Amino acid sequence: MSEQKPYRELTLPALIGGILVGALLNMGIVFAGLQIGFTIVGSTVGAILGFGLLRGIMRKGSILEVNIFQTIASSVNTVNAGVIFTVPVLFILGFKEDGVQWALESGEWIALALACMAGSLLGVVMIIPLRRQIIDYERLRFPSAVAVAAILKSPGAGMQKAVLLTIGIAISAPIAFATMDWGDGWSSMIPGKINLGQVLEGPSGMRSVFAVSLLTLGAGFLAGRSGLAILYGTLLNYWILIPCCVYLGWVAPQFADFDFWAKDKEGFVNADALANNFRNFTANKVGIGMILGGAIAGLLVALPALKAALASLKASTGGQGRQEEMSFNTIRIGMAVGTVLLFIAAKVSGGEAVGYGTAFMVTAAGLIWLWLAGLVVAQTTGRTDWSPLSGLALIAIAILLGILGATKTESIIPAVTIGAAICVATSMCADMMADLKTGYLVGGRPLKQQMAQLLTCWIGPGIALATVALLWQAFAFGPQQAEILYERAVAAGPEAVLALEEAGGSAQQLADGVPELGAPQAAALDAAITMVQSDNVPIGKYVTGFVVGLAVSILVSPGLGVMIGLSLYMPFMYMIVFGVGGLLSIILTRLFGARQVESKGVPLAAGLIVGDALVGIINAIIKVGGSV
Repeated sequence: MSEQKPYRELTLPALIGGILVGALLNMGIVFAGLQIGFTIVGSTVGAILGFGLLRGIMRKGSILEVNIFQTIASSVNTVNAGVIFTVPVLFILGFKEDGVQWALESGEWIALALACMAGSLLGVVMIIPLRRQIIDYERLRFPSAVAVAAILKSPGAGMQKAVLLTIGIAISAPIAFATMDWGDGWSSMIPGKINLGQVLEGPSGMRSVFAVSLLTLGAGFLAGRSGLAILYGTLLNYWILIPCCVYLGWVAPQFADFDFWAKDKEGFVNADALANNFRNFTANKVGIGMILGGAIAGLLVALPALKAALASLKASTGGQGRQEEMSFNTIRIGMAVGTVLLFIAAKVSGGEAVGYGTAFMVTAAGLIWLWLAGLVVAQTTGRTDWSPLSGLALIAIAILLGILGATKTESIIPAVTIGAAICVATSMCADMMADLKTGYLVGGRPLKQQMAQLLTCWIGPGIALATVALLWQAFAFGPQQAEILYERAVAAGPEAVLALEEAGGSAQQLADGVPELGAPQAAALDAAITMVQSDNVPIGKYVTGFVVGLAVSILVSPGLGVMIGLSLYMPFMYMIVFGVGGLLSIILTRLFGARQVESKGVPLAAGLIVGDALVGIINAIIKVGGSV
């Protein structure tokens, strides 16, 4: 009797294919995250493409091999959340001017890369001992992980999903291509936004600008019910708060005579200016307060799990028979390496301003917060598919600034550097636990997935950091994106200014074809850093938002405060489309059932995101390549 071949699981094709797909997703989702303020989990896309490559093209992939493929793709991709929520603030604050040159030549970039790699490694090794508690004992649901497992367990449907994802890319990529300005006189073919209020001759004060963005629509569709929170916050801000503040006179002096009912072109221009002003000086402060309140609520909700999680550490890698978990010695080594890298990053990023003792204190505080935040994120993701990642990062950087010296400008770079490591680590904790849940559901061996994560977790940070630098060089980002691009044109000379103005650009308005990259999470961090360092803090706005965010998250739903808080300072034209996507998902689920939406709608929506985002990255590469 011939000896049976071992079942394919951790193989070279899965390793290489997962890295390549993860790298592409990483670049595309960095672009998407800077635009809409959210990052998209790559596990679903990775599983679909894994089916297409391993089982469709190579015709030998097993379910467990595809699971490893998506685990690696997700590992390489998921760190972008930690990067784009933190690192862009260094550009927004003016610490970095030339993105590509900084990435190629600066020692600070190396420190950031080391910190993010340390965070990725620490996120993997710190969450491994909690697998049994969260998955075997608490049996948290992890909705996205269940969806990925459903894809893996339906081989016939796997290829169908791959085809639908490809169709989504084929639909969104040409539309994204047509809305972008490609330079050299090749301007956008269709507008990137539609002012429905102006078309229908409605009042300019009732904001109704919709982005032509299938990426945002697809992201909202995947968010489902979570998209409703964004929709509520967006409508609350732009349709209720702003009109009320205009009526009561609670706006900047230049908008005291704003005509809410004006229907002419000038009225809509003034409405744009009012919305931006309100977002920058009022709504974002209330929103940041809500994010912090929601994050604290997440900690309070997760406190009962802390004791059980600590107890699970003792028996996490024991047991009889074959080894199912990574050995505790390997975890110790990973912890040691990650800690050393974090310490080096703290010292290098701070330079002479950060002594060895201070670097040690920052590293120790980062490790403690990293573990607590990782547990909170794993718990909240397991229950709701939502995590207070950005809020936890805000708290972490505020703590680090306190250690380094809150009022010192030189404290910002090391605080953001270690904050980025913490944010990367917590995002990795949530992603890895979700992937382990998928493996649990399909019969995978935890050790294999843990090895796959450990082998590849260091790859993603460099890709995400380089992509952020590229996008800054090509388009800039942040609340003052239009002003930055106008200043660049002025520096380049009169011809550049004329070309910008002919395309509809100004210091207040982006030119046609330029993607709006508001970097809302980093903008919130910018405001938080300014708040910590400023003596003129609008405490009332922050406290009001904090109390509301805390109450909503505890009394209504964990995470709701953070979601609504985020929507208060995001651009209306993207968030309204995001909310429509979530509403569409709910309606289709009620009409056709969750299984049909999961089977057909999810891969199609994922394709819309991937196609749009990758066209944006290609556009950025072309623009930067033409300027160097």
